[in-house]
Amino acid sequence: MIPVLILTHGNLASELLQAAQTIDPSLSGHAASMSLPWDIDSDEASRSLKKQLRELDQGEGTLILTDMFGGTATNLALPFLEPEKVEIVTGVNLPMLVKLGSLQGRTMSLEELATGLTAAGQKSIRVASEFLHARASNAG
Repeated sequence: MIPVLILTHGNLASELLQAAQTIDPSLSGHAASMSLPWDIDSDEASRSLKKQLRELDQGEGTLILTDMFGGTATNLALPFLEPEKVEIVTGVNLPMLVKLGSLQGRTMSLEELATGLTAAGQKSIRVASEFLHARASNAG
C-alpha cells in the first residue's frame, strides 16, 4: 500500500488521522500525520518533511494530503513533488481518509490513489438541504 502523509496547519493533521483510525483501525500502518506549528521555521519544517518522507517511503511513492492549496503546508510540500514518487492532494477531509481504508490491499498507482481519494473527498461535500430535496423529489 502506498503510504499517505497528512500535512496541515496546527493540529488538524493529527486530529484527522486519529478520527480516521477510530473509524478504521487498519489505517494505522499506512498513514501518518505531520502538524505544522503556526510559528515553525520553514527550513526546519522542510527538513522535518524530508525526514518523514524518507521514513514513509516503501518504493511505491508517497501521497501527501494537505489542508489547502496555496497554504503553508502545500507550499512546503511542493518542492518534493515528483512524478510517480510524491504526489500532493489539497483539501484533505475525513471522507478521503475513510476511503483510504477501503482502498487498502488494492494494487494501484500513486496517481490512481490520488484520483480516488480526491473523488471521495469531493463527493462528500454537500449542501444537506439540496441533497435531501433532490432525494425527496426522486422518491415522489
